[in-house]
Amino acid sequence: MPALPPIDAVYTWVDGSRPDYRVLLERYSGRPRDLNPERFRDPFDLLRHSLRSLALHAPWVRNVYLFTCRPQIPNWLRLEHPRLRIVHHDEVGADPAALPTFNSNVIETYLHLLPGISDRFIYLNDDYLFGAPVGPEDFFTPSGRIKVFGTLVGLPLRSRVYERQRISFGLVEHGPTLVDRTEWAAMQADAPAEFSRLRTHRFRQPDDLRPDRLYRWHLLARRRAIASAVPFWRYLPDAAFIKITRDLPRFERAAARLLRSPRKFICLNDDQGDDPDPAVIAAVRALLAALHPEPGPFERADS
Repeated sequence: MPALPPIDAVYTWVDGSRPDYRVLLERYSGRPRDLNPERFRDPFDLLRHSLRSLALHAPWVRNVYLFTCRPQIPNWLRLEHPRLRIVHHDEVGADPAALPTFNSNVIETYLHLLPGISDRFIYLNDDYLFGAPVGPEDFFTPSGRIKVFGTLVGLPLRSRVYERQRISFGLVEHGPTLVDRTEWAAMQADAPAEFSRLRTHRFRQPDDLRPDRLYRWHLLARRRAIASAVPFWRYLPDAAFIKITRDLPRFERAAARLLRSPRKFICLNDDQGDDPDPAVIAAVRALLAALHPEPGPFERADS
């Protein structure tokens, strides 16, 4: 594999437990679905554990960016860590009229504008974790082409780049993405009207353009010289996608399988609706503690 320049990691994150954030949500929401708690709650402390997993299994990552709305910062975060960067939504040139935004699809459109971000970086949600050692070779082919996860057999359909789909590919779509800044910008430049319309959507809605899906299509349809599709049968042996429902026995079985056979890429997706089960929450936290029992370098010593 050719020598690679430094690679950063970027997390998008929100603290739904803050009273002021709830007030903001209710001020701007217009429909019940805007207040879907699965979009902003985290009773599991997932970001803390995702950062532990990154430090443990991907120590070659250069800097870690946390992209969030002002003034949110986790109270346990070690802010003086030399590899940590906090960037708020209003620092990347977003139209002030579009802020605050509660739409993760909109937030993703600004990732390539984070100050000082590497030319290629790994984008993660806070419910993504690394369960085993990963290296640049997990994101690049031996010739240096970008591995594109999240497709079934290869080139995705342009019609599948919107939020609502009849058939979900969530099993293969929920994982880290290697983003090329130049291509992330080019993707948006090729569809200016769609991205302009997307940025008017303060909350997620069914006709949203999905940047992550469009990026896969963009690379595989227009940039084949620098990209290589990873079909699902090659991706799934390295990945675990666990939906967290109120079915405790089901989660416990999935957790046991994961502990027996750790995967490089893990997604713990909250799908408990409005009324999460305390027993399920405890089971998730127990799994995370088993996976990453030791505090990581990005945590304050007193947290």
